[in-house]
Amino acid sequence: MGNFPIFEQVGILAVFFRGTYEHTLDSKGRVAVPKKFREALLGVREDYTGEELVVTYGLSSQLFVFSKEGFDDFQRRYCALPGDDADLLDRFFGANSLECQLDAQGRINVASLKKFAALEKDVVWVGQRGHVELWDAKRWQEALDAVQEGIFLAKSEKLKEAYGRIDFNAPIDINASS
Repeated sequence: MGNFPIFEQVGILAVFFRGTYEHTLDSKGRVAVPKKFREALLGVREDYTGEELVVTYGLSSQLFVFSKEGFDDFQRRYCALPGDDADLLDRFFGANSLECQLDAQGRINVASLKKFAALEKDVVWVGQRGHVELWDAKRWQEALDAVQEGIFLAKSEKLKEAYGRIDFNAPIDINASS
């Protein structure tokens, strides 16, 4: 797997992530966030201790990881959808979101979300448009195999359809409250 994620700033909050990193989840549910992803999510700094990322459920039994601003932007976009779609997505993403502080080693603790994503010891960080994903390594390989067959693995077709209606290109008023 390539260890050269590339990211680019687009507009005010949108960052596009690319690349993959293999890492290990420790027995306490902690995993190091790759340096390039930390820098893109939080800006370049010497010490990330205490900085927060937002982690929530992903559509394919993985975890989505955002900066706080990135999650706020994501939440505004899905909440702009018509009634049932916004409610469904907020119950899935918003209700299951967790603010995770980085420790001195650049790790976050995802123990409480481990079961949802079936995270075991070997995990893969994946750059994906405006967020980063955390996958169990075996599950990531299954997802890659499925994509090669033209299949998008999703926990729910209804969630997949609602997520597909989010307009990620629409301008968002960053001063609006979520």
